[in-house]
Amino acid sequence: MKTNSIHSKFIVSLLAIVLMSNCSSDDDNNVAQEQWRIEIEQAKTATANYTDITFATNEGRIDVSGYVPNMGHHYLNPALADGTFELTQPEFILYAPDVNGDMQMIAIEYGIVPEDTESPGNPPEGFTGSKDVWY
Repeated sequence: MKTNSIHSKFIVSLLAIVLMSNCSSDDDNNVAQEQWRIEIEQAKTATANYTDITFATNEGRIDVSGYVPNMGHHYLNPALADGTFELTQPEFILYAPDVNGDMQMIAIEYGIVPEDTESPGNPPEGFTGSKDVWY
């Protein structure tokens, strides 16, 4: 019985250590999250006109993918495919048809096409923090 009690205390202590180590009161993290929220709002504001697909096509965006299930159509502005990350100018705007067949903006994507696809190198800096992932 005593062994079970020691074992239980060890497990509880270990769990407490794990939980405490995962808690963050890091001010830098809070600053980064606030900056990220600001950047997301800037991207939303900059792309608000794209809710109308005509705006995108008049700008020169073209459907480079056709309909991709669970993703939609990828409309690319070739002039923006320059290897840089510009928060307010995403390379792709994604659209999908609604129940009436009208195209609805569903997402934005940033895309970088490396010159050397065998050895693409490091992607550009994106949003603040380390949560954005380049494929």
